[in-house]
Amino acid sequence: MRCLYIVLMVTMFCWRRSCAQVLDLPTATDIKWSSINFKTILDWSPEPTNYTYTVLVRSPFTDWIKKCINTRSTTCDVTDLMKDVRSTYEVRISSEIRSTDVEEFPYAEGPTFTPYEQTIIGKPKIQNFSLSDDQSRLTVVVSDTRTPYKYDNNNTYMTLRDVFQNDFIYTLFYRKASSTGKKQESSSTNEIAINTDKGESYCFYVQTSVKSRKQNRVSQNSDELCTPSDGGAGFLPSIGVLFLSNLILLSWWP
Repeated sequence: MRCLYIVLMVTMFCWRRSCAQVLDLPTATDIKWSSINFKTILDWSPEPTNYTYTVLVRSPFTDWIKKCINTRSTTCDVTDLMKDVRSTYEVRISSEIRSTDVEEFPYAEGPTFTPYEQTIIGKPKIQNFSLSDDQSRLTVVVSDTRTPYKYDNNNTYMTLRDVFQNDFIYTLFYRKASSTGKKQESSSTNEIAINTDKGESYCFYVQTSVKSRKQNRVSQNSDELCTPSDGGAGFLPSIGVLFLSNLILLSWWP
């Protein structure tokens, strides 16, 4: 009987010691969301030593879902858990030791995140442009940026414009190449047309925006392109790029 008592006491001591070790584990700090065009990454610190991390994410319509289980990394891609982009997500990062009977490990909570309102809209890209035969109209086509998410019915990727729909706008900023005066034209489609003067070269760039947002409302500017003076189609680099190219050529001139 006494031997059984000793075994029980040793077991309780070891269990308590194990629990104390778990409770003393460092928890994640400086938890940050990084999201561009709905690809969403979590980052935190510090680097783990004798323990691992597990990320848990929850929306108003789901229970806690584990991601990056028992990782020694301090970054985790949670894009696939956030397809409902209008939901607000909570996050926990737990500090864990394997082979323990602890029901709940110590964890840290990060800030909430709503993809629809907070993902950064990436830099747009001009796909092509063309001038009408009489050089009175310039048409610019913007490449619709793809998101990580697919349609359920046909397995094709959704674009930013598909996700934001009428809340999404392309704005073309343009000027005559000989002038600094700038004008703009907006469109809910990825094709923007403006009136032009024959014989003039035009320089332009595109910016995207989400109308309903109060923060992170606009994207970076696309690269600036210029029309050729002969009224052709395609694309040309802006004056700044041409100047840089000339400097490089001069540096190589014997």
